[in-house]
Amino acid sequence: MMIKTKNMAATIIAIALYFLSSPAMAQVQGIELDKPELIPTFILSDKAGNTFTDQDLKDQWTILMFGFNSCPDVCPFTLGNLEAAIAETAVRVRPDSVPQVVYISVDPARDRDVVSDYAKYFHPDFLGVTGEQAQIDVLINATDSFYRFMPAKADGSYEVQHSAAVSVVGPDGMLRAKLQPPFDPGKTAEFLARQQIKFRRSALR
Repeated sequence: MMIKTKNMAATIIAIALYFLSSPAMAQVQGIELDKPELIPTFILSDKAGNTFTDQDLKDQWTILMFGFNSCPDVCPFTLGNLEAAIAETAVRVRPDSVPQVVYISVDPARDRDVVSDYAKYFHPDFLGVTGEQAQIDVLINATDSFYRFMPAKADGSYEVQHSAAVSVVGPDGMLRAKLQPPFDPGKTAEFLARQQIKFRRSALR
């Protein structure tokens, strides 16, 4: 499966212009958890077979996003939006505090061999992983997310409904916040920076 870069780029630009043209649409829709939740044990992998587990959430900030490569709008827009937000975050926090972005395909049957390429199309540092459905479900449940496979069409193709919110995980492996797109890059960067300041202060108590 090849990524149609021209079509994808056009889609991202069109959707971004629609959402970001209005300040009321592009904002920070962030929810900080009153009580952070520990992400349980899981194991996923990229297209090369390199594993990504709960241990890879430790000692760094992480943003988890669920989707599927054939998604026509939400996934490409959100990944493009995240790229802009991370770029803004990088000028507000230390280099070692810039969150890693992990795109998790909930559709391993179609995406296993291309999930990494898809994520890296949006930024070379973005990770793309997938795995067994049961392992994906561990993270889905832990982050209060959802997905649902729709009935196949006559040609065998199918859509996947899924949550659009992304999850913010702290260096302690705890789910600490959720963000709902569209994101205003600058305000989202400020939200993430405040999360890091709060985390460091709590660690000193």
